[in-house]
Amino acid sequence: MEKETSKSRSLRRKLLVTLISCLIAVLGICTVIFNMIYQQASVNVNLYSGALAGQTVSAVSDAYYQQFLASQQQYLHDFGREMALLLYDGSFGTQNWQDALRQQAVTYFSTADVFFLYDGDALRSYRMYSDENDEQLMNEAAAFFDQKAAEAPECYGNQRDFSGWLDACKEMPCGSYTKDGEGYVIAWDNMLNYSGENLCFGVLMRNVNSWVEPIKECADEQTDTLLNNMDRLFRKYIYMMIISIICVFALFLVISAILSKKIADPVVSEHDMLVQVNEMKTTFLSDASHELKTPLAAMSGYAQDAELDLMNGGEQSTVQNKLRRISSEANRMALMVTQILDATRIEEGRMVLELAPCDLDSLVRKTVETYFAVLNKNNNRLILRIPIDLPKVDADGTRLQRVFVNLISNALKHTKNGTVLIKAEADDEQVTVTVRDTGSGISPEDLPHIWERYYKGKHSETGTGLGLFIVKFIVESHGGTIGVESELGKGTAFTFTLPLAAEHAADSAENPIDQMLRQ
Repeated sequence: MEKETSKSRSLRRKLLVTLISCLIAVLGICTVIFNMIYQQASVNVNLYSGALAGQTVSAVSDAYYQQFLASQQQYLHDFGREMALLLYDGSFGTQNWQDALRQQAVTYFSTADVFFLYDGDALRSYRMYSDENDEQLMNEAAAFFDQKAAEAPECYGNQRDFSGWLDACKEMPCGSYTKDGEGYVIAWDNMLNYSGENLCFGVLMRNVNSWVEPIKECADEQTDTLLNNMDRLFRKYIYMMIISIICVFALFLVISAILSKKIADPVVSEHDMLVQVNEMKTTFLSDASHELKTPLAAMSGYAQDAELDLMNGGEQSTVQNKLRRISSEANRMALMVTQILDATRIEEGRMVLELAPCDLDSLVRKTVETYFAVLNKNNNRLILRIPIDLPKVDADGTRLQRVFVNLISNALKHTKNGTVLIKAEADDEQVTVTVRDTGSGISPEDLPHIWERYYKGKHSETGTGLGLFIVKFIVESHGGTIGVESELGKGTAFTFTLPLAAEHAADSAENPIDQMLRQ
């Protein structure tokens, strides 16, 4: 009996050592597996986020370049007309009129780097705010345009280089851009279109890609944030696994002690305990694998599901629903990129308002039709209270739409199963607009800082922190004011004012009786 007891103790010790070794091995194997999956997920996140950011920047940059080129061509047109008038009036006197053109160009093209003149024989280029000839910069730009012409000659009238393109098109308004290098935009016109002088004049802008860097930096920050979240998730599973192994080990000790007292045959008791421990280990590994697959499957997203549905002939409605969700997220990112671009324009002083009489009712309804379904993820209800006879306001419709999009987006994001109210009312001088929600409200410590750039609040994990910063700038640029009232847990109300359009302000001042009757 003593021999059997001694043998049983020896077996228990061996079993304990074996179990500890197995648990350590399982811990090491799971750690290695989790680390491999984490590394692969990190690579995929970097790859897909980089590709998405690159596609977004490319699409936005094309629109930006085209708009920028069009504005420069309009400046050239206005410049040519005015110079022709000055030439006819004799305002240049005995001064060489080509030198006069160069001097006048400084006041017209503040964003240009080089002003150039081409008479068909010689190309003379001058750096802005300087009398020096700047052939080096023109040659650098010409090299990039030569490369673009070689890749796509149809864009330059089948010309293979910049010189040929300039010769072929020097008597007509023309221009192009290239995103290679620092980014260049070139445009020109000919005085022949405005006077009897045959002289090509134009401008060259470089470093046009400077606005791209903030977008790339923001994309990198978002990627870093996602990777940090994944890292925390990875560490959480490691800690959970270690705690589970410790619990399994403690449970094994308790069961071993109980079974050693109740079962006569210690060998059988230890065998049963080993079987039970092995079953528990298998269950643990299965549960851990399942918990790991869940977040990985969520990262795959609707894009992979939609692709599989298309490949397997799935129902069109199912695919459309998944594509609609993908489109919704793409629109959300587009809104963010737009916010970043707006913030960059504000910082650089390039946000110029084009004021015109604007109908708030149609603007708000257009904004709601475009963005409400995309932004409303929390089953909220929208109420519009805008009078039919609301006077028009002096505003830039595009910028003012950004104000409504940001305010509605904030309201819908922080409100669940609630109501968002947009109302407007007018007095003699201005229109007052209120966007009110029944959401979670803003905490008192966050309220003084909500207008600051990149401030998102201590309890907010989403957004760029740019929306209200842009809203305040646009409203105040229109000559209006904006304020906020909020109560934690009950909702928030943003109220801003806009000046009436000149025609309505005059009507209000000249017809007080009509105003009284309307009231």
